[in-house]
Amino acid sequence: MSTKKILTRLWSFLPGFMAWGTILGLLLLSFTAPNTVLILVLIYAIYWLVKVFIITGHLVVGTVKYNQDIRKNWHEQLKKDFPGKFENYYHLAIVPTYKEDITILRHTLSAIANSSYNLEKILVAVAFEERDKENAKVFAKILSHEFGNIFGQLFITFHPSDIAGEVRGKGPNITYCAREITKEILKNHLAQDVIVTTLDADNRVDKNYFANLTWNYCNTPDPLHKSFQPIPMFFNNIWKVPLPVKITALGSSFWQIIQAMRPHYARNFSAHAQSLEALIATDYWSVTTVVEDGHQYWRTYFRFHGNHHVVPMFVPVYMDAVQGEDLYDTFREQYLQRRRWFWGVSDIPYVFEHSFGNSKIPFLYKWLQFFRLVEAHYSLSTQSFILLIGWLPLFLYPSFENTVLGYNFPIVYRTFLTAAWIGLIANMSVASMLVPPRPGNKGVYALTLLKEWVLAPIMLSVSAVLFSALPALDSQTRLMLNKPFTVFNVTKKAAVQEGVERHSLA
Repeated sequence: MSTKKILTRLWSFLPGFMAWGTILGLLLLSFTAPNTVLILVLIYAIYWLVKVFIITGHLVVGTVKYNQDIRKNWHEQLKKDFPGKFENYYHLAIVPTYKEDITILRHTLSAIANSSYNLEKILVAVAFEERDKENAKVFAKILSHEFGNIFGQLFITFHPSDIAGEVRGKGPNITYCAREITKEILKNHLAQDVIVTTLDADNRVDKNYFANLTWNYCNTPDPLHKSFQPIPMFFNNIWKVPLPVKITALGSSFWQIIQAMRPHYARNFSAHAQSLEALIATDYWSVTTVVEDGHQYWRTYFRFHGNHHVVPMFVPVYMDAVQGEDLYDTFREQYLQRRRWFWGVSDIPYVFEHSFGNSKIPFLYKWLQFFRLVEAHYSLSTQSFILLIGWLPLFLYPSFENTVLGYNFPIVYRTFLTAAWIGLIANMSVASMLVPPRPGNKGVYALTLLKEWVLAPIMLSVSAVLFSALPALDSQTRLMLNKPFTVFNVTKKAAVQEGVERHSLA
């Protein structure tokens, strides 16, 4: 086995090893060297506090930018800034689905139809899975009947279930769909004139999405080497989910605002856009991973030898928060969704393999990108545990409080955590501004908001452990043990039930 292959396999092992080593090491030292643990945790708390202030600043500035962009008439801005140019571009929106309720798909296509943009310039493809024998053919006929004459063109594809070498997931479905319809599209359009957006089945684009995407595409030099990333907002059902899940959903939305303010850290997430020309060059999306979105960034990055960057957009795509049949089912589905997201840790050996010995990408740039990726996944799995374990020596050795370090540690540590409340308050304030009002009585809404503000500090800790640290550690352990995910777990969504028999095709 070559040195490159050995080192690549080592990087499959190291993320989980580093995470477990940190957690178990701190636990062991809590018994044998409590002074060392307290010093290490205090140093980490300082680092964490600085990080909180930095990302809080990004969140506040990003929210201001979001509020400005969401109110702007981007279609008029296009006419003003790029007359005679933007009309040349077409959009293709690919909507993959597997056993999704027809109501969810209707909402998604209706949102596209309500766009403040020329619908003749929007092509829509609904990508069904052939193995969904109960729904696929029936829903395809219904959607063709209801939306077939609204867009420039509506495509329907059925992804076969027996293609060798593919995982069961979104990537193979949208890749098959794009390959099938590319030939048809290229009969009438040039590849560089088509901008492709991939959406999840529950995604509802903002009315300004396509106009804003077109403006960014026209305004960006060399758009072939760019991905365009809108802000995902998990708002569709935000008032129907329990508080820990709500906090997790809002945290995911706010993190994308933060990433948009530092595009050198940004990666493709869920809904994103690229030119059809770039997708053809990268052979579309990966068919071998259940996390095709973030992985697409790296595939394009290496295809173009590091000349690939994410262009942040501050116009949203609205999504569903996780909502199961009951509280346990909701928590279970949230955990599984996050575990799938955090399988992005499998990009670490992939990025190492394609960076090692690659002289076409500047040396410092490629390794900085690599270690940013490693640090992000390491923090996901260890941060909450490090901050919790910091208290363990004081519980194990009550007399330890009589020492100088033991006495001062709670005071200093609490000061750091209190200062971190600034970040929490900023997050809650942003949430109050951005989240749509709760339906129903205003008095009930005010009481609900007050209750959530009181419970948020506790629930934030619960969410951080249950839906960030544990699923991240789970995924890293699977990578370490060479047990990859081969099936995409479709997250449950609570759709408004509506019988398909009510929609006549006659």
